[in-house]
Amino acid sequence: MRQIITFTIILLGLACINAINTQAQQYFRISGEMTIKSKNAAGEQAITMGKVFYDRNVRQIIYRISFPEPETWVTTDSLTYRIIGDSIVSKNISVGMAEFSVFHLALNSHLPNFGLKNSNYVIESVEQDGENVVTTWSPPVKMLDRMGKILVSTNDKKLFGVIFLSVEGEVLRKQFFEEYITIAGMAFPGKIVEIGYQFGRENYQVSNFRNLKLDDLENNSNYHYLLPGHAGF
Repeated sequence: MRQIITFTIILLGLACINAINTQAQQYFRISGEMTIKSKNAAGEQAITMGKVFYDRNVRQIIYRISFPEPETWVTTDSLTYRIIGDSIVSKNISVGMAEFSVFHLALNSHLPNFGLKNSNYVIESVEQDGENVVTTWSPPVKMLDRMGKILVSTNDKKLFGVIFLSVEGEVLRKQFFEEYITIAGMAFPGKIVEIGYQFGRENYQVSNFRNLKLDDLENNSNYHYLLPGHAGF
């Protein structure tokens, strides 16, 4: 079974983090075309193309994949489903994936601080690194033995990079947010580079977005996928 490529932000130990403040914002929906290129530590490469839809009130990231084969991915705050036709062929745990996705954070104006300002993480230090401002966020004291620090870098008040550290201070994952697109006054990264580390080896993923659209009111069905056991809207 082909492994589902996820390009939303993974935040370790979300169980102790408070839900993001969902006060009304100007925009509530975002959609666009996407291309995802990946390369794992074994040198295997893959490319995925399609469209993505997100409504911050529904909290489902819906990926309509057109290449290499038609299928649908639906990510909630607890599970990611892979659907072919009308059948769910797999589901995986994805704690907080929708709420801490780039889509949710951007629509709620929380992207520059990666949503950590509204969590139980606290600022440990703020440093200037060239043109970037690097903020080190620490988990609650009672979770220091289970959760590592997170380094957030901003450039011109836009999120530039996020580094997840283990409890021992080793780098687990890096993400870089580049080529920002400004649409109706909202800045969204047109390119996201992810580097994951496992057993000393690196996995790369580059996600590109284009033709973004905000607050689409004409295609409601694209923003909600009725899953088994979920009530309709």
